[in-house]
Amino acid sequence: MMRLAEINFKSLIDRVDANFYVSRLGTIQQLHQQYKNLGDLCNFPRTKTPPKELYFRTGIPVIKLKNVSNYFLEFKDTDYIPESSYSEFIQPKRGDILITATGEGTIGRVGIFENDIKSIVTAEIMIVRPRSINPYFLFAYLRSSYGLYQLERFARGSTGQTHLYSKDVALIPVPQISERLQKEIEELVKQTHQKKKLADEKYEEAERSLYELLGFDEINLEFEKSFEAGAKEVFSTMRFDSEYYQPKYKKIIEILYGSNLQIRHLRDCVYPKNRRFNPTKEPSSKFVYVEIGDIDISTGEINYKEIYGYEAPPNARKKLKTGDILISKVRPTRGAITLLSAEIDNIVGSSAFYVCQPRDEFVSEFLFLYLRSVLSLIQLGRPVIGSMYPTIKDEDIENLLVPIVPKQKQENIAELVKQSFSLRKEAKQLLDEATNKIENL
Repeated sequence: MMRLAEINFKSLIDRVDANFYVSRLGTIQQLHQQYKNLGDLCNFPRTKTPPKELYFRTGIPVIKLKNVSNYFLEFKDTDYIPESSYSEFIQPKRGDILITATGEGTIGRVGIFENDIKSIVTAEIMIVRPRSINPYFLFAYLRSSYGLYQLERFARGSTGQTHLYSKDVALIPVPQISERLQKEIEELVKQTHQKKKLADEKYEEAERSLYELLGFDEINLEFEKSFEAGAKEVFSTMRFDSEYYQPKYKKIIEILYGSNLQIRHLRDCVYPKNRRFNPTKEPSSKFVYVEIGDIDISTGEINYKEIYGYEAPPNARKKLKTGDILISKVRPTRGAITLLSAEIDNIVGSSAFYVCQPRDEFVSEFLFLYLRSVLSLIQLGRPVIGSMYPTIKDEDIENLLVPIVPKQKQENIAELVKQSFSLRKEAKQLLDEATNKIENL
């Protein structure tokens, strides 16, 4: 549908793309009430990105694109800089709004900094610091259809090189609503983050329970710069890359076999599922498509998206079902592993997933937790081949070592994982409720 807007020549800024003016004026007309520009209500501290040589495995967390999801800030998959460099960069404050400001498909995600963790923000992220507006209301507004539409349309640049700039975002119209409604939205957003915190705690408790069962403690599993591998071992594997012989791989094996539990290969714990399916043969049918990028590596949750059969990419060739566990064969150490627990029909997955279902002696949520644990991910990293596009084969995944934990203990741990899933779902529903209040103004 064509959308029109008329703008006075004197009102033009340094932009002549129609989308910018259509989206801004269209939003003003839809709000039907008084508004102020975002720039009149907030400051925009300028962020910068640390150089590569400043990144370490511990220290001050660095918030990047990957840490800002459509709902929450996630700190599990984080890079770090040393404490001594902390003051050189912009630090987010409680109540700051963080907006992803670059990248095709990632631009315009909105988060709120709702804690006191010492951290910094890269130049990929725009900080919007509320000055005279309720930050919780502003967060909900910017992730509403009004806010997201403008953030997407205000982006400059061509395909693959799009950016958001603070001078444009400052022109977003923000409705002036009652203090009462702003407080209602604030309460919902705060409840959301309380639920999310509880969900994280339940998941961490499940991980601790797993590690206690295996006798796994604070053992150094970091990359070591120097170590030895004998010629016999090298020629028996025919792997000549030093990474393959990192001591951490042997330490994992020692931990598992030292747990006094039976150890099996994954192939003996699951039923592989390879349901071949071509959705393009049903071009007018709707499917839920899952690819590697749709899995939140911090939580294992899936951001489902619908496509028509004719839109299906060439690698959308695996039929999925409830109860399937999906393991990414590309960059497996990132942890793009998920459990299809929702009752959804017509799910199609990427052929870059290894798909399986647990055998009877395993509880799905327990196996999901183990596969996402450091004990599993380090194992998955060993057989990787390729530097630019690291991958593993199905048989590499099936060779993964898995402890056979008593069923009752599995169920106890699985219950914590289920509670975590349930709390995160409730948190998202509360945040959507806050957003809906704005969209129903």
